[in-house]
Amino acid sequence: MSRHRAPDPQPIGRSSEVALLALAAALGVLAVAACAGLGTAAAWFGGGWVWPHDTQRLITTVVGLLSGHPGHGLPPADAARVPGPVPVYACIAVAETLTLAVATVAAVVVGRFAGPGDVRRGMATRGEAARVLGVRRLRRARAIIRPDLYGTTNPTTHLDTEPGRAESAGSGDVADEGVRARGERRGGQR
Repeated sequence: MSRHRAPDPQPIGRSSEVALLALAAALGVLAVAACAGLGTAAAWFGGGWVWPHDTQRLITTVVGLLSGHPGHGLPPADAARVPGPVPVYACIAVAETLTLAVATVAAVVVGRFAGPGDVRRGMATRGEAARVLGVRRLRRARAIIRPDLYGTTNPTTHLDTEPGRAESAGSGDVADEGVRARGERRGGQR
C-alpha cells in the first residue's frame, strides 16, 4: 500500500481564494461601471464619449472619480469633454445601480437554478416515485411525505408496517412483537 496522496480535485476551493476572486471581480465590474457612467455623462452632457483606453488610465480615472475629480487620468483632449461633477456622479450612480441590479438578478437566477439548494436536483418526479415505490406505498406514507396535507392525529403510528407487526410504537417493544408475529406465521416456533 502506498502513502501517495491524491491531488485535491478542487484546489480553488481552499480557504478564501474564491471569496478573494469574487471580491476582485466585483471591484473590477464596479470600476468599469463607473467609467461607463463617466462616458455616458460626457456623451449626454459634455463634449462626447470618453473612455480610458488602457488599464493604467482606467485605474487613475477611477481614483480621480473617488477623489472628486472627474476626468482625472484621461488624456487632456478627453478630460476637456467631461461635464461638471453633478451630471457625472448622477450618471455614475445610475450605472452602478443598474450594474448591482443585474448582478443581483444574475445571482438569484444562478442560486436558484444552479446552486446547491436547487429543488430539482436529487428529487424524484411524481412519475419516478410512483414507478419505484408504487402507488400503494406512497399512499400509505403520504402523512410522512406531505404532513401539511395528510397530517396524522396520532404521530406514533407507523405507516410502513407489515401485516402481523405492531401498528403503534407506543404498544410495547416493536421488535419483540415483530419477531413474535414472524414466529407465529412460521408455525408457532420461536
